[in-house]
Amino acid sequence: MIGKGTKLYSVLHNKCPKCHEGSFFISQPYALSSFGKKHEYCSCCGLKFEREPGFFYGSMYITYGMGAGLFLVWWLLQTILFPNMEAHIMILIMAGLQLIIAPLSLYLAKLIWINLFFSHQKKQ
Repeated sequence: MIGKGTKLYSVLHNKCPKCHEGSFFISQPYALSSFGKKHEYCSCCGLKFEREPGFFYGSMYITYGMGAGLFLVWWLLQTILFPNMEAHIMILIMAGLQLIIAPLSLYLAKLIWINLFFSHQKKQ
């Protein structure tokens, strides 16, 4: 369903946006010893991942959007399922969720950001 050649494939499988072969990140998002470390170049096509210094600062906007979306979903579920929940408990649960999701959010935001600037090119 989500095959090579789609941006979603690159994001979900941690692959180079250009060739969909080489890995983008060195490790998984919850491997905290190497948290956030990415390869400098694609091991297959040689694409330089960081186009310029500070290139991935734009991914912060994507992270913010994902965090706001998570908050909105949580707020709606809480309002529907637990209408009598106190505000401070709701905030504590939301803060905990955000902390748990933070590594995955950073990981996905950088992959989404780089996929906005590069397209898949089939090998010839």
